[in-house]
Amino acid sequence: MLGLSTLAAAAEPAAEPEVIQTAFPVLYVQDDQVGVKLKPHTKIRFKTPYFDSTVITNKEGFTGRSFAIEKRAYRIAILGDSAVESYSVSDDARFPAVMEQLIFDKTGGKQIVEVMGFGVSGWGPAHQYACLKHYVLKYSPDEVWIMFLPTNDFGDNTPLMNGPPTGPTFIYDDDDPEKIVDVAFGYPIPPAALLKQRRERYGAMLEGTRQRWTHGLLPYFWSDEKNPEWDLIESQGVQVLGLIKKLCDRQGIKMSVVYRVTGYDQSEANFRQFHAESEKFLGHPIKMQFGLSWKRFEARLAAMGIGFINTLKQQPKHTIATHKDAAEAAKHRDLADFLSDAFLARRKTQGQ
Repeated sequence: MLGLSTLAAAAEPAAEPEVIQTAFPVLYVQDDQVGVKLKPHTKIRFKTPYFDSTVITNKEGFTGRSFAIEKRAYRIAILGDSAVESYSVSDDARFPAVMEQLIFDKTGGKQIVEVMGFGVSGWGPAHQYACLKHYVLKYSPDEVWIMFLPTNDFGDNTPLMNGPPTGPTFIYDDDDPEKIVDVAFGYPIPPAALLKQRRERYGAMLEGTRQRWTHGLLPYFWSDEKNPEWDLIESQGVQVLGLIKKLCDRQGIKMSVVYRVTGYDQSEANFRQFHAESEKFLGHPIKMQFGLSWKRFEARLAAMGIGFINTLKQQPKHTIATHKDAAEAAKHRDLADFLSDAFLARRKTQGQ
């Protein structure tokens, strides 16, 4: 026989399962115009083993101050990835702001320049082209500088490694199926149809590109030997830089690429190790030449009328071995010092 207490317990309904809804802060948002960007007017703390910084994004979701639409001075718009986003330092220590101040100081206040930064981690030239169209042109810049690091910007630019919705979908010419005429983000057509289109165009290249990247594809940037997948990726990158140049030309804007030198360009020892590791990965010899990378790239851009600023020529002056955050700020000051000198030297050559 059940006791009264047992009967009472049996009559009680089962407890309802707990349901909790939690809202998490969103820092990077999908943007169908440029793929992905930071959320506007958002305060963000970035803490890593190397730095601890807090930044506040401006009205359009970029690091650095907001700018007026009306132009008040000569303007340089610098587009790039995390190098321009530069979340490792505060606004006043970020290289565009420091470059702006250094140009003013070095000319005794005679040259006033607004240096505008438009950068998001993971962007490649395709994203920068879209950013130029949708966010930058309204500010009427006099110059556009594209920060370019070959070891990741070629990869971030190609749909083989950075697919929709945050990666690019290339629009091709009706009469020339290899000629890129525009770039779309998001899903320009429904996902199933877009996936079918991508498979038809790229085939087996869609599988394993990221695993082959460092030692199976990138070595061809230092080589005269051919690889169909690398040739496609490199062509996509150069073509998109060409789209940026056309857009700048239509607006009367000077365009330059700031070549961010790799460790394989700076050190022959690093290059030899990279060469050996690449041959081991590929399973066969490959002819690679130290320095061929940037020299060939510079010549190719020069033929397109694109200026070239090579950070291989940069000489660090402000190395700081004390606090980690101070060391990050010193790197930005070195870059700003170099870029401000490059800008002023070009203005002097042009008689301005």
